[in-house]
Amino acid sequence: MNGADPVSTMFGFLTSLLIFTAGLLTYIFRNKPNMAIGFRIGYTFQSKDAWRRTNEFAGKAFMALGILMAIVNLFLKSPPAVTILMVLGISLILWKSYGISKEIVEREDLSKPAKGTPQLIKNIDIKPYILFQLALLCSYILLLTLSWDKMADTIATHFNFNGIPDRFEPKSTGAFLLPVMVSAFVIGLTYLGKDPMALRIPGGSVKVARIILELLTIIQLLLWGAFVYSLLYNAYGFSSAILLSLFTVGSIGAIVVETIRLLRILRMR
Repeated sequence: MNGADPVSTMFGFLTSLLIFTAGLLTYIFRNKPNMAIGFRIGYTFQSKDAWRRTNEFAGKAFMALGILMAIVNLFLKSPPAVTILMVLGISLILWKSYGISKEIVEREDLSKPAKGTPQLIKNIDIKPYILFQLALLCSYILLLTLSWDKMADTIATHFNFNGIPDRFEPKSTGAFLLPVMVSAFVIGLTYLGKDPMALRIPGGSVKVARIILELLTIIQLLLWGAFVYSLLYNAYGFSSAILLSLFTVGSIGAIVVETIRLLRILRMR
């Protein structure tokens, strides 16, 4: 089995279509702020101009990304290439959109006279979350370095609930590029959490910020577990359906608990 089977090719096409459709809807609804469609962070809700210009850029960028992904999928027929392009593209679009909206809001604030006493937003300490996630990534890279020569050129990268591999990729992609890029993407989102407006944290609430940062860290831990399991399977033949199931259920359970905590706090505000 390889990455060019019909199912994988169809998955790449559907993913490209999804990204393009998201961009199209974002562009269509660019003129009016709403709670359902568009690039929704604190800055875009602070200014109609920030909403319009940010979503105009994001809509066009996501449509272009969807088309580019479809072209790569058509000619290369490589799901890893499509996935890498998607993660890289989304990262750049989100970062640029964040910069556009923040710049517009800050410029508008400077041009308006201050009314009343300004409310200070507490700084959010993201260091523990960033350091923990970086430690996970570094430990994976260390294990990967020690295990590289023990793996075949093509490795298993996805497993069903019973721990049986059902997708295979070149190890340079499946063991290095994808894990590092996806982990870096989550670290980037966590880094944005230092700005309460970036993750749309109501009133700069430290409680809400911590839960969001905890959620991102749990997601990182879940990814790390999946990547390490794949590495141990391919390099050392380790396999445990029970361990895989327990880790998956436990991680998903933790995400559900954190989400419930977040919703409760938001309802109390």
